[in-house]
Amino acid sequence: MDRRQFIKSSGLVAGAALQGSVFAAASRPDKKRPNFLMITCHDLGQHLGCYGIKEVESPNIDRLASRGVRFANMFSTSAVCSPARGALHTGRYPQTNGLMGLTHAPWWWKFKNGETHAAQMFRKAGYDTCLCGLQHIFGAGEAGRYGYDKVLGRKKGAEETVQVSSEFLVNRKADDSPFFLKVGFFEVHRRGGSFKHREYDPAKPVHVPGYLADTPVMREDLGRFQEEIRYFDSCVGRILDSLQKSQCAENTIVVFTSDHGIPYPGAKWTIRDAGIEVPLIMYMPGGALSGGKVCDAMISHVDVLPTLLDMAEIDKPANLEGVSFADYLAGRSDAKPREEIFAQFTPAMFRDNESRCVRTEKYKLVRFFSAGRCVKYPIDVDPVRYAMHKERAATNWKPRPFVQLFDVQNDPDELNDIGGEKGNAEIVRDMSRKLYAWMKAVDDPILKGPMESPYYRDSMEDFENAASG
Repeated sequence: MDRRQFIKSSGLVAGAALQGSVFAAASRPDKKRPNFLMITCHDLGQHLGCYGIKEVESPNIDRLASRGVRFANMFSTSAVCSPARGALHTGRYPQTNGLMGLTHAPWWWKFKNGETHAAQMFRKAGYDTCLCGLQHIFGAGEAGRYGYDKVLGRKKGAEETVQVSSEFLVNRKADDSPFFLKVGFFEVHRRGGSFKHREYDPAKPVHVPGYLADTPVMREDLGRFQEEIRYFDSCVGRILDSLQKSQCAENTIVVFTSDHGIPYPGAKWTIRDAGIEVPLIMYMPGGALSGGKVCDAMISHVDVLPTLLDMAEIDKPANLEGVSFADYLAGRSDAKPREEIFAQFTPAMFRDNESRCVRTEKYKLVRFFSAGRCVKYPIDVDPVRYAMHKERAATNWKPRPFVQLFDVQNDPDELNDIGGEKGNAEIVRDMSRKLYAWMKAVDDPILKGPMESPYYRDSMEDFENAASG
């Protein structure tokens, strides 16, 4: 199979433009393109009531899901913030767009020259493009360079973000130009490694994932995390209330998602499902994005942008690597958008699990490219100390294998590696071929040798300049 055939079969290119779709401007009497309100947050995973975590109080996001479409199998392309967000906003994988790790110091990853952001695509199509709150994929002062007409508000705190975005929505007129409004929250990220700014009520039920030890320390931290989610949910609710009061409510597509999994060992910083599963909820009154439906097709962050462009009838750049699922949502195609999803983790924050993965509906294969030992599950640590790099997860002292395989249908917490079982050798070979083909297609630099981080390159340049001076 050549590169072009692989890309088509695995959903690495956007689908054909919709013709007469229920989302398209041509299908509405006023022929007005839809507005887009995209709300994102940090570290949420699928830790929400509407995703089955009943101990979590998230009534506003749950209500959005009950009115729109909830995507049950939505995955990030990375287990840390910047590369995940970069893929969401470019429709291209981290290896391709260059943003493979954290963008802030001392990691300094950034987009390759000439990379095109979603805001640039919408602005070129005549949209007003506005950023409010956190973005975490480019430097301060670069919003205009990446396509935003305006940055709303001076601070990135949650309360100002709610206030400023709400004012924008309420003041918007029905006959104004269409808008793309990106609203980003720092929540539900840890602050200084903890959630101690939130109250813990031992009487409230707490959800402890199966890959974490159910200890008093873990339970208290998770309880505080749930309170952080409850607060964030209230912020989302206030923004949605403002949209509902506005003149643009009937013509606005709401897109809600997060960057990666929850901030706990065995989740964030790993490409286990717990590290790359994210929410995706979309809503627009009437039509395919309403009715409280659940879509069980596998979707990747890279698929969101081509889908939005199709919904707005905007021509898609030829280099997009995601596949549009707009036809699937509209009922014009019975074929699910993709057969597998892919993700990468480039070491950050002193984690030693450089890895790539491919996941189907049945299996998950992970390949590692840095030395390490097998972690003992369920993980028993103080999650605050772990987040602050003062404690590591215990291991069984066995070398971590080059490859792991999990039956994610029967082992969703990925506790039983079946990659070494003789009966699974062909599955390992087949999925390894798929993963290798994807890595070739996105020109993954790790195929050419150990990764060089921006810090390493800058350090060597400084060293050579000093030595030759």
